Amino acid sequence: MPEHGQDREVAEFFAIFEEASDSLDTGALTGCFAESFMAADPSGAQPVPRSGFLSVLPGRKELFTAAGIGRVSLADLTHIDLDEHYLLVRTRWAAQRQGGSAGSGSVTLRSSFILRRTDGGLRIVFYLNHKDLNDILRPDGAAAN
Repeated sequence: MPEHGQDREVAEFFAIFEEASDSLDTGALTGCFAESFMAADPSGAQPVPRSGFLSVLPGRKELFTAAGIGRVSLADLTHIDLDEHYLLVRTRWAAQRQGGSAGSGSVTLRSSFILRRTDGGLRIVFYLNHKDLNDILRPDGAAAN
């Protein structure tokens, strides 16, 4: 069972991560990720340099906007310590799909993270999207929930 201090540490980390992701604050996002990390989705996993990931975020945000998906907000998170260095965090993110050709309704994104405790704070070392983002971005949004 996590201690309250650890709960606060994880909540504060994801508050920073959520705000920095929404505003594309690459300075703050740099502090959220390890220098390189594993990114995974249903199609597989691959190592990603932090700089490469940060460079594609503006295009990703444009794709979400074009699909009519508004601000993505953290709706829920749970975490467990794996050992003194690593923890597993499961998250659920929610957004409203705006009307128009992309349809309407809510969009749910689920992702899991493995974070590593460092002297500089928590860092993402593994990032798993549970659904392919291309499916979520489809105009009919069929795979969004």
